[in-house]
Amino acid sequence: MGQASRSVQQQIIDKKLRFYVIDGYKVAKDTGMGARVNTIMQTCFFAISGVLPRDEAIQSIKDSIKKTYGAKGEEIVRKNYRAVDETLANLFEVKIPAAATSTWERPP
Repeated sequence: MGQASRSVQQQIIDKKLRFYVIDGYKVAKDTGMGARVNTIMQTCFFAISGVLPRDEAIQSIKDSIKKTYGAKGEEIVRKNYRAVDETLANLFEVKIPAAATSTWERPP
């Protein structure tokens, strides 16, 4: 679990935290979105939060994209759809080990 202190690692384990990473700016750049990460981060939230079933959430995001950007042209809609799809392909859960492995503690 990286360079976290043993006590911090243990808290993460005890609380059964789930941790995800994505390079949102890379996804935005690669999908033609420039530096705009709002669609990407919204997709992350709904993909991992459980507020809605994942497939339903993604379809709702795409429906919203069509409604919001449809008048700006199909290319804008396609870029946003691709950003959603690439977000799902580039969102990774960091596996948390069963036991703390750090050899150092934070000073008092």
